[in-house]
Amino acid sequence: DIWLIKTDSQGIEEWSKTFGGEDNDYGWSVRQTSDGGYIVLCTIGWTSGSYGKQDTKLIKTDSQGNEEWSRVFGGNQNDKGLSLDITSDGGYIIVGYTNSFGNGNYDVWLIKTDSQGNEEWSKTFGGSEFDKGNSVQQTSDGGYFITGRTTSLGDQDIWIIKTDPEGNIK
Repeated sequence: DIWLIKTDSQGIEEWSKTFGGEDNDYGWSVRQTSDGGYIVLCTIGWTSGSYGKQDTKLIKTDSQGNEEWSRVFGGNQNDKGLSLDITSDGGYIIVGYTNSFGNGNYDVWLIKTDSQGNEEWSKTFGGSEFDKGNSVQQTSDGGYFITGRTTSLGDQDIWIIKTDPEGNIK
């Protein structure tokens, strides 16, 4: 299960919550939201309400870790979100990799949501081999920087992608 723990400034636990189903579920990234709650990025297995083998789940909690809503993203294969950022419009940007969408084996997968976790758009980047997004951050011009890796360009290489605010490569 996903385990969310809140501590004080001394590392003393204030509360903890778990989220998940019967299958393996993993938490990858968490950010505090402007309302004092938390947004948690997870990978869930198919018995936890996913569409495919493993999918991406976004969980929004209140300040005490109680779930307010959740959204699942994915297709019929493995689709994992690994990094999350809160965007300037109050929404969320997620990066990871997908085997359900895109050009090949696995591709970098970028998802933009609104403040309620509803998908606004998604993009994939990559070739016929394994491509993965590990980190995403919004830039001052409203676009996004993605860091990851690719084997579509030869050996395993670091891949840095810059997009515009709609997720198109600049």
